[in-house]
Amino acid sequence: MFFLKRQLNRLSKQGQPSKAFREALWLKLSQEHACLYPESASFSRSFRWSAVLLTALVVVFTMGTGVYAYESPEVVPGHPLYVVKSSIESLEEGLARTPEARAEFHSKMMARRLSEGEHHLLRQPDQVGQSLEDAADQLEQSVEELAPAVRDPKMRAQVIEDLSIHNARYLELSARVQKSEVQSGEPARLRSRVEGYGLSKDEQGRLFERKARASDLNGGP
Repeated sequence: MFFLKRQLNRLSKQGQPSKAFREALWLKLSQEHACLYPESASFSRSFRWSAVLLTALVVVFTMGTGVYAYESPEVVPGHPLYVVKSSIESLEEGLARTPEARAEFHSKMMARRLSEGEHHLLRQPDQVGQSLEDAADQLEQSVEELAPAVRDPKMRAQVIEDLSIHNARYLELSARVQKSEVQSGEPARLRSRVEGYGLSKDEQGRLFERKARASDLNGGP
């Protein structure tokens, strides 16, 4: 127990955010909250709940341990701080109250699950499969939010572009685990996850296009 506390204290110091970071975070969250809830004077139940989420997210995020847990690719399932990371992500999901915000949130979570899989690859390759499954779940949820409700063509195009990059990372990671992308059957499986949600043929084509994006394949959230 003493060793664990010492490790957490060390990680907390490593992840301690700067004053500028905390101020910028507070400003960003406050602006997003104001845009989502301009009727704040009414103090409706939804406003009170969102205010609680916002406050909790700011409090957790401005703690050093919270920042480290949220940002570090080394915090994966099984890590002592993964529960902190999961809690922050849940709070962030609670603040995504529009279809656009939810589509972007799940796209971002897909990238995070892939980062965890890439971290597992060199250390616990048997855990990569679960990371891939979780990433595919996030892809499906992002498309589910995007396809029927988001009407802004620029927003749709941006989310599709982001998901296309994530899909390329997904297939690259799957191929490294399965030794052969042809053997894995992942492209067809990913397509099956998003069928029936109303994407146009053009959007599906862009979602699963295979481009040479070496820099993007190695990127993260």
